[in-house]
Amino acid sequence: MVDIDRILQTAVDMAEDISASAIIIMSADLPWELDTDIPVLITSPSILSTLNVIDADLDEENDPANRLQGLTKTIYHKASKGSEQIIDASSKAFISNLIEHGLIVGIVSIQGNIAIIIHDLNDNSVIQELKACSERVNLNVLKSVLNIALDIGSLGREGKSVGTAFIISDTEEVMRRSHQLVLNPFMGQKKEECSILEPLNWETVKEFAQLDGMFVIDSNGFIQASGRYLDVDAREVDIIKGLGGRHASAAAITRDTEAVAITVSESGGMIRIYKDGLQIIELDPRTSKVFRHH
Repeated sequence: MVDIDRILQTAVDMAEDISASAIIIMSADLPWELDTDIPVLITSPSILSTLNVIDADLDEENDPANRLQGLTKTIYHKASKGSEQIIDASSKAFISNLIEHGLIVGIVSIQGNIAIIIHDLNDNSVIQELKACSERVNLNVLKSVLNIALDIGSLGREGKSVGTAFIISDTEEVMRRSHQLVLNPFMGQKKEECSILEPLNWETVKEFAQLDGMFVIDSNGFIQASGRYLDVDAREVDIIKGLGGRHASAAAITRDTEAVAITVSESGGMIRIYKDGLQIIELDPRTSKVFRHH
């Protein structure tokens, strides 16, 4: 029988020994209370991932070599899934300002299997790319837009899927290469009501995400326009097959300017970030959110 208390205490001891920035519990059934001063973050295993965790054929009638090979594949597959989910949860926690740097200790429980995983945020490719973008855009602006995009991608608006895009920085050039599809709802508004850094404005942004066109946001996080159409030649951009004109235009504007683009796909809600005409990040909003327990 698995001694859950001993496993959890081992994870806490490891986290304290390495001065971890946080402990992430990824489980639908493990207790959340841990005796430690290290911040504890909670999330649930991704339904999409756990559906793919299939036990190898361990039938008693198989010969020992085949059964051992099957067992090895199953253990490796489940460990890999656990690591991927801790990395994804760490990325979401960084975007939500729950963690900033350092080592993360993950405790993952999937289908009765428990693993302890250590993840270094310095090796997190999403975080690395976001920090690289901060040479052009305030990192907190990127995080704010991503929080909005993740909500739109996972929840849509009023029960309907919504696709939109945010073009950030190099505003003067972006505005010059675009035109208004509808009346700009942010024109003439108080500056503080146009700040993407203010969470009180996020619901308004989500509401206007239903408009045709894109948002244009300056490098300090002030929304210059929504309902904007980009006048760019997107025929030569390299995007994933099957993505539509919104993604192609967003990629193209980052090729032709110093802007960074964040898109939300209406089909599936996937979040993609483009810079220099290339997709640099992809996030799935359907994976579980991360919140702080203590």
